Amino acid sequence: MRRSARLMMLTTCAALVSCGGDKSEDKETGAQGVDGECGDVDGTGGDTGDVPNILGTWTVTVGTNVYDDGFCSVEGLEADDLSAWMSGAMRIEGAPPDSLEAVFDLADGDSFHGLENPRGGIVFTGDRDWAGHRVYISFGGLMYRQPLVDADEIRGFAYFGVDINGEDSEIDCWLQADFKAYR
Repeated sequence: MRRSARLMMLTTCAALVSCGGDKSEDKETGAQGVDGECGDVDGTGGDTGDVPNILGTWTVTVGTNVYDDGFCSVEGLEADDLSAWMSGAMRIEGAPPDSLEAVFDLADGDSFHGLENPRGGIVFTGDRDWAGHRVYISFGGLMYRQPLVDADEIRGFAYFGVDINGEDSEIDCWLQADFKAYR
């Protein structure tokens, strides 16, 4: 490889690393994003608007409506308990569309990995220990602008698959609930 080609490749690699590391915060919404010099939040360069900006802090409620398979009577995972750690403040960080991370303030630092499509469809997944059980979790929905209250909103689902003995990685029972987030 010629020297000029190597130099160009090194410069490009350095620019990519520096863009991924510089974060900025929107003072009005608190949204975390990539520095303006590095393009828009989806990393395509320039303000393309092809992925809605989901980054930032959201207020979440989970479990207003809860459904189960009729067999999931696990202590600590009753309908009233779901909001014990998955409600309140949630931060979404990372790089849209496919390197997102959601962290709940009440979840002891547990994070969930997610992705977003150009129409605002969001999904996060992860797992955690809860009251001696392993719980596999998926949540998300559709992000849109709610003009009546001038806020961004995600409405959708939360699914909890419970491995009762926590050892065989099999879902023994499940619960599902509604998921709402506002920014």
